[in-house]
Amino acid sequence: MKLRQVPSDFIVEEVSNFTPEAEGRHFVYRLEKRSLSTMEALEIIARRAGLRPKQLSASGLKDKHAEATQLFSSEKPLPAEISDERFSLAFVGKSSRPLTAAFIDENRFKLVLRGLDEWERDAVPVNADELARFGVPNYYDNQRFGSNMHGEGFIAKALILGRFEEALRLHLAVPHRKQSLRDKQNRRLAKELWGQWEAIHRRMKRSPEAALIEFLVKHPTSFAECFERITPPLRIMYVAAYQSFLFNESLRRFLEGQRESGELDLVQVQNRGGFIPMHRRLNDDQLSAWRAAQFPLLGPRTDIQATPLAAPHVRATLEAEGITQDMLELKGLERTRFKGAMRAILLMPRDLHVGPVHDDDLNPGRWKVETSYTLPRGSFATIVARRLVLLPGRR
Repeated sequence: MKLRQVPSDFIVEEVSNFTPEAEGRHFVYRLEKRSLSTMEALEIIARRAGLRPKQLSASGLKDKHAEATQLFSSEKPLPAEISDERFSLAFVGKSSRPLTAAFIDENRFKLVLRGLDEWERDAVPVNADELARFGVPNYYDNQRFGSNMHGEGFIAKALILGRFEEALRLHLAVPHRKQSLRDKQNRRLAKELWGQWEAIHRRMKRSPEAALIEFLVKHPTSFAECFERITPPLRIMYVAAYQSFLFNESLRRFLEGQRESGELDLVQVQNRGGFIPMHRRLNDDQLSAWRAAQFPLLGPRTDIQATPLAAPHVRATLEAEGITQDMLELKGLERTRFKGAMRAILLMPRDLHVGPVHDDDLNPGRWKVETSYTLPRGSFATIVARRLVLLPGRR
């Protein structure tokens, strides 16, 4: 299966609960974008409007390789001429507070699954029926772990271990393929000259990274303080990536425990982090229990004992990672935090529709199928897509 060969293969529309207010200090806009991540779009908008990025706040982060419609707020009104061929803005109304994820109820998706072989093509109708009845594990997918694309480790884990220089190095000096040319060049330079702050600063192109290096010129060993100068959205993303990894690992251990006890048949599905198990069917008792079950997104004060279904698997995951829950306090940092939350373990797509199979115009000799469904906030459309082409006993 191939996803997102062209932006129109992946369309997402945010379903918001935002209601315009008569008065409000924040100006809310509808953003329609393509081939830009939400953060990239907001950075461009802020620069063209003469604002700082922190003066804009999006309700959610939408994928770069997609056509997306979402809301964001600005502390100042924005001129209409900011739009270009990659995005457009429309004023929606005012709000008394900046938009956050709490303003999202759900997301509607339309995906084209391309490059299907004959086995995947034939599996889709059966899988769609099973998916509608039994759901899919509510994993985080690859997009959540973009900050770990370099494969050198999670930045947040370095923070947990008190390795602030290492966390900063992973941010400043490790290029990966999806960065812009400027960002790659800056990171290659920092990697080559790491520790030689003045030499790096003289040659680094103007950027947020250059501002961090300038701080290190004046404070050569203040790595924790320098890290906290990274923009809040990025720091939040780094923490969320590792928090999501811990959730996925705990859920994976739970599913594999069910299989080992003979209660569940699983099929392994590959993603960037390795293999994740997925079920095909659940009995009535399992379906009822799983629909009600939640696993924690860990924070330092999460009551693990309050979720007995999750507790042994969360503890096993922490032990395997060589960390303890109290280390999530991130001692030595003031503005970077793990905030605990709960997440459903079973994802039940709503309004699932699978269209007829067609010859794939972009992949001769293969097939494509159009799908649509609605998911709760924070769930991943690509996990549903992986389930739709799942083959029995195949990876």
